[in-house]
Amino acid sequence: MHHRSFLFTGKMLPYYKLVRTLAFPSMLRVIALLLSVDLIGSVMAFVFASPTLEAAGRGLVFGFLVLFMPAILADAVSAALLLKDDPLFYLRRCLALSLFSCVMWTLILGLGGIIGSAVRIVDFPQQPFYLALFTVLPLRSLAVLSMSSKKMANKIIFSFLQPLASCFAATLLFNLDATLLATTLSAATALSLVPLVLLLRSVELKGRELIKASPLRIFKAFLVDWLNRKNEMFEKFLEEIGAKSEVELTLIQFNSKKTGEPKGLLVISDFHPGPFLNVGSSPLPHLIQTSLEEDGLIAAVPHGVSGHELNLVSQAQNARVLSAIKSLMQEYDVREGGSPFKRFEAGSAKVGAQVFGKCLLLTLTQSPKDMEDIPFHLGKELENVAKKRFKHVAIVDSHNCIAEARMFTEEEIADLKLAASEAIESSRGSGLMNLEVGASRGILDFGPEQGGGPGGISAFVIRASGQLTAYVTIDANNMALGLREKILHSLEEIGVGGGEIMTTDTHMVNGLVPARLGYYPLGEAVDQDIIVKLVRDAVERAKESLEEVSVLSSSGSVEVKSLGSESLERLMSFLYGVAKLVAKYMLVLFLTSNIIGLALLSWSG
Repeated sequence: MHHRSFLFTGKMLPYYKLVRTLAFPSMLRVIALLLSVDLIGSVMAFVFASPTLEAAGRGLVFGFLVLFMPAILADAVSAALLLKDDPLFYLRRCLALSLFSCVMWTLILGLGGIIGSAVRIVDFPQQPFYLALFTVLPLRSLAVLSMSSKKMANKIIFSFLQPLASCFAATLLFNLDATLLATTLSAATALSLVPLVLLLRSVELKGRELIKASPLRIFKAFLVDWLNRKNEMFEKFLEEIGAKSEVELTLIQFNSKKTGEPKGLLVISDFHPGPFLNVGSSPLPHLIQTSLEEDGLIAAVPHGVSGHELNLVSQAQNARVLSAIKSLMQEYDVREGGSPFKRFEAGSAKVGAQVFGKCLLLTLTQSPKDMEDIPFHLGKELENVAKKRFKHVAIVDSHNCIAEARMFTEEEIADLKLAASEAIESSRGSGLMNLEVGASRGILDFGPEQGGGPGGISAFVIRASGQLTAYVTIDANNMALGLREKILHSLEEIGVGGGEIMTTDTHMVNGLVPARLGYYPLGEAVDQDIIVKLVRDAVERAKESLEEVSVLSSSGSVEVKSLGSESLERLMSFLYGVAKLVAKYMLVLFLTSNIIGLALLSWSG
């Protein structure tokens, strides 16, 4: 059975990969590609039709004056006047759309040249040039009408301006049949606009009925974020459909007994750091770190027990969580000492337990078996049991092993519950002793495309009754199979005998690369030995800073707006359905329009 996030990674990802191709390279490179495609494609098409130097020269002129220059001029006018301040269609993307149009135009011209040379029944370049309108115009209309935020008149004029300019240049310079051009343009325009308007109206009506908002507005807002990294439009929509939720927070802080200054802080919360990129709570683990790491304080934000239903919808909701953390830091319970680390196992489940002052910390994993998000209800059930024995409880979903996105089985949930219950019961009678804590920050020598978030590595080393324990939190979305075990084995070599290797589950890494999961788990795209060394170095630095500490803990909740599981699934299902519908529409339209175009040109010929 697949995990709920599989709807995003498995079904929507192929369409997101297609969308990302709109993020074209630099302006100069787009212009160079446009010029190359127009000149080389046109020359080849003319030579296919008639393999002579004269034909090559005509093709060169055709590519430059009929395709390249009209595209440059039409797009410059469009970007300055028709689409000024459009968040998606600025000049570079206008040119990129013309590049795509010219690729289709030269391909059809080339095919026409080959056929014309073989059977001598094609009027080259006139017929293939006009036939290409039945592909170019529908493509441009679909892209512009669905993605641009401008008025309908502006969008229609932009859709047709570059093809019209090319047609005018071709008629003027190559003496093509103006009457046939008018007939062809009329038919291609009708086939481009009428079915598209009906499709967009249908999508809009169904979308408003299902998700209570304009799907085209959502699509445009999504693209603005996906391509331009501007999340305001999309988050405004998410605020509209978000549901009120309670986010639980638990803080464990260690203060130096020698100086009284804060040394390290663990923040465990059940918000989910998604849905992707910079949207909602995706960057929240890093935002928490950066807001707290002052005056030498090291902060770690391991993943609490939660799923995509607790994705916060906006930066405004993130700010509410940050404010709640600052408030909880003024309400600490202070109690000296803590217990040694213990690990409990049941079936595939492994649960680490350690008491810090008035707080019980549990770390849950089933590595080296796959684990995605541990079910939220299990976290709540364990928290309710633990709070009968401890004032504060922090439960971590270590999120540290994945090969396939799937849901937990009932047997695996039962194993986690059994091991955690044993850990809670055993920890109740643990005697507290003096603690020494060291903390350090490590950086990752790679970025989000390889699975590394900006928060890097947070390493905490605890000494209790002579036992050394390490809690390492890495800003990443899960870990590749076996990496956790490699790291723990390496730490054993430097005297660290317990603890856990955890990730934040940040979704800042999601959607950047064409990976099978939509992101690279830590250690899948980077040599694992490099990561092991980075973690080991951070832990050794933390060991060097060991000193006696006081323990402060607090917990509470804050009301926020989250996506909610139903809203997320409804949105993703609808977008998936629209993507399939549009793909079918494009296939049917291109086949139909080109058949009609062929018939029209044959009849006119």
